[in-house]
Amino acid sequence: MGKQEDNLRGKDDPDFERESELARRELLRQTWIARDNLYKEIFGEPSYVSPTNYGPPVFTDAPSAPKKRKSRLESNDTSRPPDGAGSEQQLAVLAYGPDPFKPYWTYVTAGLASPWVQSEPLEVSGFGCELIVKSPVDSPWAPQLLRTMAFYIFNHAGTLSPGKRIALGAPIKPNSDSLLNSAIIWYADEAPDAWYPLPSGGFGLFLAIGLTDAECKFADSAENYGTWCIEQLLRRKGHGQITDPARGDMMSESDTPAMLESIKHFADTFRQFDVEADMVEPD
Repeated sequence: MGKQEDNLRGKDDPDFERESELARRELLRQTWIARDNLYKEIFGEPSYVSPTNYGPPVFTDAPSAPKKRKSRLESNDTSRPPDGAGSEQQLAVLAYGPDPFKPYWTYVTAGLASPWVQSEPLEVSGFGCELIVKSPVDSPWAPQLLRTMAFYIFNHAGTLSPGKRIALGAPIKPNSDSLLNSAIIWYADEAPDAWYPLPSGGFGLFLAIGLTDAECKFADSAENYGTWCIEQLLRRKGHGQITDPARGDMMSESDTPAMLESIKHFADTFRQFDVEADMVEPD
């Protein structure tokens, strides 16, 4: 009977609640293992992880019904939920050092896509995303940026997806004179599939890149493809997908207008070609 039988039993049935909690814990464990294996396949072994107790969920208490969800989700900044945890949100940041093919540091969240309150697979796992940031050197600002964005998602029960532009309200590197005080969300070169399956559902693996106010303003002004244009400008300027808090404002550089004109022309041509292709009726 499956779900019909569950409905007849009712959610107030102690056995039903216990079985649901057991299923939630097992799904959480399976998902952690699957995501960890995926990260090893994409990024390799991490140089270090924060917090240091990063590992699959461990429960030592007898299973009981999940705690009632709070209106504002919380983070205890650890990767292993405490025994019996239900609504508490956990977050780890994995740091990967440079190698001959990637001369920069890569930081990745683990926890946003965890099925903290799911007892069965859904189309989307958890909050539906994990975030990446790249830095030229190992520095505390990078994992802190990821935590700031993750806590926003936790507290507002939202998500982030490519094309989203975020005003940070302060320099991306705290207590500095960095001009980067905004960020865009985009597709990471290391994760070309962008959307990945887990036992609990799918999630997006997306990149955050720091921007200046002027760069973000341009992205806002370019209809439909502003984020793509800025990402392409970063590549042409040699920054790639790396966020360097020390870099200057690209919009004030003399060669930027010509570069942007070329980038916009390509985008307009591609968009026009795409529209014309949609108008052609199939044979």
